[in-house]
Amino acid sequence: MSPSATGSPRFSEQTLTALVSALQARAVSRPDNPGLIAFWPGVDERRMAAACAELVRLGYPVQRVTIAGWQGGKSRNGWALADGELAPS
Repeated sequence: MSPSATGSPRFSEQTLTALVSALQARAVSRPDNPGLIAFWPGVDERRMAAACAELVRLGYPVQRVTIAGWQGGKSRNGWALADGELAPS
């Protein structure tokens, strides 16, 4: 990713690159539950949808997922790489 490739004033190239790395690490370490709700400190929960939409725009296979077993057994929405893919399509 290059700064001109992101085209987004909301997220730096460094933040988006770190988010992709975090999504990859989660997919590898927790293939049964690969979703992230937030990525600290760069992307808090309320901005995660926008950051992931930016990654999709850049060609990354990011999708919304349901994260089971959250506090009290409730499910939450999160984000993960589709089918564990690690590179932009």
